[in-house]
Amino acid sequence: MRNGIRWEFIYDKINGISESDVCEWVRDESSMEGALGPLIEQIYETRSRLSERLHVDPAIDPDFEKLISGFEAFSRNCGKLMYYYGYQDGINLG
Repeated sequence: MRNGIRWEFIYDKINGISESDVCEWVRDESSMEGALGPLIEQIYETRSRLSERLHVDPAIDPDFEKLISGFEAFSRNCGKLMYYYGYQDGINLG
């Protein structure tokens, strides 16, 4: 498997998007017990409160859409870059 695909499998599994068995040691971190679950909940609760306060539907408001999709793209690109830099570094700091 090429590294370009491997990072995506790892990213998707960490974020609870897929249940790939490519890396058995990678956990789904999107649950409330994982590292990402509480952050995901905080983001979406804040989104809901803002939309209520501003009287907008976040599903159709272009600014809310850009905010969430921008955050998701930012996170995905950070994950990709971290994987590539870590792979190039070759040092497992654990």
